[in-house]
Amino acid sequence: MPRDKTKEKSLLGLKLGEILVSLDKVKPEELDSMLIAQKNTTSRLGEFLLQRNVITEDDLLHALSLQLGIEYKRDLLKNYSVVLSTKIPYGFIRKHNIVILRETDDSVEVALNDTSQLEAIENIKTMTGKNVKLVLAKKLDILRIADILAGEESESADKIIEDMKGEGENIKILGETQEREEDVLDLANEAPIIKLVNLMITEALKERASDIHIEPSEEGVTVRYRIDGMLYNTLSPPKRYQLAIISRVKIMANMNIAENRLPQDGRIKVKYGSNDVDIRVSTVPSVVGERVVMRLLVKDERRFDLLKLGMAEEFLKNFRAMLKIPHGIIIVSGPTGCGKTTTLYAAIKEINTPEKNIITIEDPVEYRIKGISQIQVNPKINLTFAQGLRSILRQDPEVIMVGEIRDRETAEIAIQAAMTGHLVFSTVHTNDAASAVVRLLDMGIEPYLIASTVTGFLSQRLVRILCPSCKKPYVFDPSIFQDEGILPREGTYSTLLKRKSIYSAPGCPKCNNTGFFERVGIYEIIKVNDDVRKLIVEKRDATYIRGRCNEMGMKTLIEDGLEKVLKGLTSLDEVLRVIRE
Repeated sequence: MPRDKTKEKSLLGLKLGEILVSLDKVKPEELDSMLIAQKNTTSRLGEFLLQRNVITEDDLLHALSLQLGIEYKRDLLKNYSVVLSTKIPYGFIRKHNIVILRETDDSVEVALNDTSQLEAIENIKTMTGKNVKLVLAKKLDILRIADILAGEESESADKIIEDMKGEGENIKILGETQEREEDVLDLANEAPIIKLVNLMITEALKERASDIHIEPSEEGVTVRYRIDGMLYNTLSPPKRYQLAIISRVKIMANMNIAENRLPQDGRIKVKYGSNDVDIRVSTVPSVVGERVVMRLLVKDERRFDLLKLGMAEEFLKNFRAMLKIPHGIIIVSGPTGCGKTTTLYAAIKEINTPEKNIITIEDPVEYRIKGISQIQVNPKINLTFAQGLRSILRQDPEVIMVGEIRDRETAEIAIQAAMTGHLVFSTVHTNDAASAVVRLLDMGIEPYLIASTVTGFLSQRLVRILCPSCKKPYVFDPSIFQDEGILPREGTYSTLLKRKSIYSAPGCPKCNNTGFFERVGIYEIIKVNDDVRKLIVEKRDATYIRGRCNEMGMKTLIEDGLEKVLKGLTSLDEVLRVIRE
């Protein structure tokens, strides 16, 4: 539908809310309620509406452009040229989300996302000595251009390592037996070492890595990134720099650099673009030197959205129905690293309102969520899951999340909380939803308590998504189902067998030749109804419970995975690999 240019011109100078109503982005009555809610926050109206998904970033920038008479460039990445990189520091660009696009003899064109950056605009005038013309652009577009600018100007970790190999003895190197803390400190603060470790972290974040592994061996040091759940070799620094690199990481994490005989844990906080990154650092001694693992936790609440987890429509409907029940326990199961915490955070965010008191106890607290009280387990001071849960119950909560049910005591307190009107979320480490039922029974929990308090058992895995740039159809061999012990039946299996052709990806530069880019969840859910309660009270084993739930219509993990294969989201081999875990 073409825009009414005359109408848009008449909006110049009006209040933002009035413009959004005029553009049919917000209903008048909805705006009134939002304005009342906004008064209790420090956010501006546009930011407040954006945070609550009432409007999109595109809606907000369009409205601001009409209000202020500033051009909004929707497709900034299609036509730009970054200039003045020597006059405007890269750190300034990152801090203020501002990038200079073009330059003339007397002016510069500046793209920004936040129109309140008056001081930054004045600084640009001072640094360039020219007038500033403003245009609005999406934050992600600005940051991507800033990344390109940084890539053009900065070295890579590989380049630094090559330079190090050529330097030989120009940098002081200490042997593995060196124990003088002051010497180690000098070594770790050498400029090339600092730059290498910084770039190691930056490149890992650019590659969407979740972990960095620094692994010493007899011959050298291997740096590996875990990307989409898989480890990939990336860097191989010379052996003589091993102590310097590990010491540098320990300095950043406020760990004892003189202690290399005992395991240590630490934390590093860094800024990456507009996101804060919390890095958990763990070191353990080995016969060839300390081994380091850094877990990269990007603090971006946008990832905690049930709609983005990959749940099928029917599954999402059932899960949301469980979330509306104000009491009971929802158990999420699966192996380590399968996304259980992300699912629980997304569920909590779905029901988080100012009227609810939500408290979590976790080990560790991986992500900070606004409006939620989060407690870190600390066994050294006897703050266990069970002890923390007891204290939480005295804090008058409506919703409680227990990071993991590990023992009978924690399970009993969680069940007691559910029986007294609380909604409880937790996790257990089992392979499927039916096994989670048996795990609680094995802990010694009475069957009637499980049957009367648990609302549902959810199990999940993460499968890698095929790279959209290089995926292509291929004909698969149906005998693979027999080899895996999978019996074809009506539904997903038969549809797959009839189709014969599915997708795979050979790899391309965009996906670093892996064939995959990002991950999505596959799920199964057991809703605890009267039939399931009977099975629990009868103490049936996992195989029997699984079979009965299948007869009642439960979609299994592998069926959900095969549906994603049919949709071209992932490959058959990837689903089978994950199911075997």
